[in-house]
Amino acid sequence: MDDYKEIKELLKPRRDIKASEELRLKVNRALEQKDRKHVIRQWVFGGIGLSAVAAVLMFVLIPSGMSAKEILAEAIKALESTEYIEMTVEIRTRPVENFRYIDINEDFVVHNIYIADSDSLLKWRIDKGERIATSNGSDIYTWLPSLKLGMHLSGVDNERVLGYMATLLTSKKILETELYNCTNGDGAEYKVNKKGNEIILTVHAVPQGNFENPYLLNSSISESENIRRYVIDADTKRLKRATVSVISRNREITVLKISAINYGRHKYDICRLADGIRYVETDNHPVGLIGLSAEEAALTVLNAFADWDNSVLDKVMMRAVSDITYREKFSGSRLVSIGHSFTSGTSNSIFVPYTLELRDGSIHCHNIALQETDSGGWIVTGGL
Repeated sequence: MDDYKEIKELLKPRRDIKASEELRLKVNRALEQKDRKHVIRQWVFGGIGLSAVAAVLMFVLIPSGMSAKEILAEAIKALESTEYIEMTVEIRTRPVENFRYIDINEDFVVHNIYIADSDSLLKWRIDKGERIATSNGSDIYTWLPSLKLGMHLSGVDNERVLGYMATLLTSKKILETELYNCTNGDGAEYKVNKKGNEIILTVHAVPQGNFENPYLLNSSISESENIRRYVIDADTKRLKRATVSVISRNREITVLKISAINYGRHKYDICRLADGIRYVETDNHPVGLIGLSAEEAALTVLNAFADWDNSVLDKVMMRAVSDITYREKFSGSRLVSIGHSFTSGTSNSIFVPYTLELRDGSIHCHNIALQETDSGGWIVTGGL
């Protein structure tokens, strides 16, 4: 391993690794694009996940004398071939939750992933049973079959919708993301070894975000202390299998595992949309409640549930969402109490604890998630 000590040292974040000007421009454009997105889209994907697969290290076991920059350039070039991929990924989550959500106490839910990279457009489809999403390379559609309700998102990157799983869609994206992480430092530790014809990459990452309040700790891969293990074919540089484990109370719990990957030819239109789904345009976002604190906005919204006051609710949620998703459960409920607002993890939301007495007499306790629009109005992004 001493033969590769210099390369490994070069790849550590503390060193001055220079990305190409083209890559810098792509990263900057991506970051600028994220800042412009409407916060209403949080209903769909619940927050921003960070992706760091560490595939940038896949070549450190190949003697070359090349610089880190040259190795990365060759790695990206080698992975530009067009491919069709079918992947089965099992994740501890709930079938109806957004794609970035995990729960160490849940059973595994099978996610069927289809990827077609052609004509410079990355097309994909992910089906987890009760939530499905697909992209034609520019627009993203995601829907809940049981509710016959979906969302159409334009100008949104895959990571906003898929969180960590966005890194599995293309190896080139993995390399570019990891180069950015290496040059900026994300607190991860990298290990690499080789067994036979397989390169094994291990990444030990710290939770991303602020956890003075631990509410979102371990709710996503990025918001957890996690160990990611990748097995890559040393000849083809294709990913063969992978697992992600969360460290909780000194226990390592597997939360994601790729159980099958098939590389082959494109078989059918993976971007087809389901029939009978009403797709809501997310650019038509509510104006929000203006001139209130987060607690006051939560109080106003939750009190409006009593007689389902649309003059209030239409300001904080799209009616297509509120009527289909929440009205049956919360209409006629009575607000018992609210608590003090707090933040947690990487989310841009402000959370306010509340207790409702539902019309059947049962008690519902949760944290309503609010975000401020560009005009300063509060809208609801989750927690109901």
